[in-house]
Amino acid sequence: MIRYGLSKQDGRILFEPQEEQSSILLMTFDQFQKEKKYPHHLVLEKSIRTARYCKVEIFAECVQGTICIPKKQEEGKEKLIFGFYLNQEGILLVGDEKRLSALIGKMSQSVRGCMTPRHFLLLLLEFLIAEDVLYLQTIEDRISGFEEKLLEKIPDHFYQSIISCRKEISVYHSYYEQLMNLSDQIQEFLSDQMPAEELRAWQMYANRTERLHNHVEMLREYVVQLRELYQSRIDMEQNRIMTLLTVVTTLFMPLTLIAGWYGMNFVNMPALSWKYGYPAVIVISILIIVLEVIYFRKKKML
Repeated sequence: MIRYGLSKQDGRILFEPQEEQSSILLMTFDQFQKEKKYPHHLVLEKSIRTARYCKVEIFAECVQGTICIPKKQEEGKEKLIFGFYLNQEGILLVGDEKRLSALIGKMSQSVRGCMTPRHFLLLLLEFLIAEDVLYLQTIEDRISGFEEKLLEKIPDHFYQSIISCRKEISVYHSYYEQLMNLSDQIQEFLSDQMPAEELRAWQMYANRTERLHNHVEMLREYVVQLRELYQSRIDMEQNRIMTLLTVVTTLFMPLTLIAGWYGMNFVNMPALSWKYGYPAVIVISILIIVLEVIYFRKKKML
């Protein structure tokens, strides 16, 4: 268990807290299971055990919920899942102590001003999405790279790459939608307990998650357009191949007719006994092919 404090004077996060200060507690899930003093702790235990998304549950005694942060590919870490339990005395975070402690350490460098436990939760949620716009930009750059390659040629394993990208975008689409719902619920049920400044801060957070959500919506549309472009390139390639096969078939159709016609060997067939018949057929066949090639080139089919 790790305990921090919130300074009443300037809102700093204190690593050596005093008893009269609001507390920030970090616990592992096993430690939280042994604690029986928190009202509705069984509800939070169940939520953390089956946590798959962000949600909030508001009771008379407390506000609790779970936060499920998607894995970012460049970080190389698993997604961060933790529960929170908020009341008047402080806030409890249940999850990976090391990662949560490192998170609070980074937050402490930018926290200023008077801060309540509820305000700390808001700042924590804001900190978690602080650089998400940069990450979404990397996804957009990746999609742009796919588009540039597709305009040059049809790359190998393109469909698998675009499906992987679409899945990642869908995860973030759900994530921001959950954060929007979480913020709306807190504003709806706790607005009478919040000062106007804190209520505005929650609204700003909701607006920020909505902008990120809209950005993800744009990326989803971008992926759909890229899939349509990919399909059109496939169709164009198939049409080109079919055109080529049609031209080749057409080139040899007259030769097939000549071979079939003179292959019947009737007695009275013209030029059957002519000594120059075989070379004449060769010349005629070559002439037919040359004329057809000239024609198809003029029609831009070759």
